[in-house]
Amino acid sequence: MNKRRKSLVIAGISVGSHALKIKIVEVTEKEEIIILEKVSKKTTLGRDTFSKGKVSYGVVDEVCQVLKGFKRLMNTYKVQTYQAFATSGIKEAENRDYILNQIKSKTGLNVELINSSHKRFLTYKAVREKLTNHQQLRREGTMILDVGSGSIELSIYSNGNLTFSQNLKLGSLRLKELLLSLEDKTLNFPKVLEDYIRSNTDILWKTFDFNEPINHFILLGDTIKDICSICNSHDYSINKTRFLNMYHELINRPSHKAMYRRNVTQEGAYILLPTMILAKTFLNLTSSSKIYTPLVSLEDGIVSNIIDERLNTSRRQEFLKDTYSLVKTMAAKYRYDEKHAHEVEKNALIMFDALKKHHGLGDQERLLLQLASVLHDIGKFINMSKHYNHSYDIIIASNIMGISQEQLAIIGNIAKYHSGLFPKMSHESFQQLSFENRVVVAKLVSIIKIANALDRSHQQKIKDIKIRVHDKKMFIKAIAKGDTLLEEWTFENNSFFFEDVFGITPILSIEREI
Repeated sequence: MNKRRKSLVIAGISVGSHALKIKIVEVTEKEEIIILEKVSKKTTLGRDTFSKGKVSYGVVDEVCQVLKGFKRLMNTYKVQTYQAFATSGIKEAENRDYILNQIKSKTGLNVELINSSHKRFLTYKAVREKLTNHQQLRREGTMILDVGSGSIELSIYSNGNLTFSQNLKLGSLRLKELLLSLEDKTLNFPKVLEDYIRSNTDILWKTFDFNEPINHFILLGDTIKDICSICNSHDYSINKTRFLNMYHELINRPSHKAMYRRNVTQEGAYILLPTMILAKTFLNLTSSSKIYTPLVSLEDGIVSNIIDERLNTSRRQEFLKDTYSLVKTMAAKYRYDEKHAHEVEKNALIMFDALKKHHGLGDQERLLLQLASVLHDIGKFINMSKHYNHSYDIIIASNIMGISQEQLAIIGNIAKYHSGLFPKMSHESFQQLSFENRVVVAKLVSIIKIANALDRSHQQKIKDIKIRVHDKKMFIKAIAKGDTLLEEWTFENNSFFFEDVFGITPILSIEREI
């Protein structure tokens, strides 16, 4: 008989550039989700950051007051678990450490900074929950544009797989503040905005393959509700013709007062123009006849993610597949040796699973090892000499959906040390990791070094391995074809690091295929 699951009360908090939001839900014993509370409060965090570079004391105090109110709500509903994330309004502020410290000391809430890829990952979970036909949209080709205050997140699905994902600092509020000084110097400010957006997105269309059709367009963001309002949308979608008519009306009469008459708030009217231009620019790259507007935000995704982690839902597995698919696409862009990468990945995961009792790591670390195995050689695209350093640089500079900046650093370091280099405190990349993550990296590096050694010739000579750990020894029994002297020599050279990390001696025995 299965043990009955207790109900769970969860909260998700987003500290955005434009608004502070909280969502509180209860997950019942039958795993039904009941929304208990949703609150949104406007903020000028982004306006301060994008125009002045830092947030004023007064605004920080206002933010803390709002978050205190959120904390009272959480206490009222007896929230058992929560997550709170801050986006670019705090992340890009010069005084961000001070802000986070003030929030912690004044409210007791632990607010974490979130990178664009992780934000995108969480928000898309909420989209999947809202759009019941999401699987069909993915199969038929879909572009998702998330217009934030500080940046936009662009992703494309083809044949059910995530094939493109990118973050650009072209958020609606950032654009408005950045080009504000030009608004009074021209009679055609919308054209200036269009030109600026086009100049910053041209490179995307040179790097993305548009051979696959994009039949659908999903639009996300804080001001999308205002766009739905002026377009008279009531079913989470806007007809393309209706949208373009309203777009041209706004372009010809970009007066804030005209927008107020359409029930658009003053804050919404301020950034409506850049949002509409961004939406129109990307909509025109698709063949979609309408815009899907599921009206979800970061806090919705936070709640969905907590539920996924606690209940291990099928949605969780689907998004892990998305992350893996994106990494494979990224590796292909850098012309990686797919067969070698697959061999390293396969052998690394076999070892990871065999050593489970010894490394004490979980599914998250297994995923990071898997992604590092795919990406470990991509630096060769830049230069064959010290390619591992280039692999690290590319990974750290990348946006991999669902992977935080901390996790990127772990993946980058695993790739950096996969071959002849060993982790040292004198290396800045390794030193910057926390103590806990340095230990994780050391364990995963010792595994990938052995996995890489088993295909040192990049010819997949070793066809199959079986692993048995006994009496402080790891016996690797392999079946091989051809001469494996290079593999054996590399294995021997990397064995001592594995022994240093685990206290286990790896022993390789090869049975020749007849």
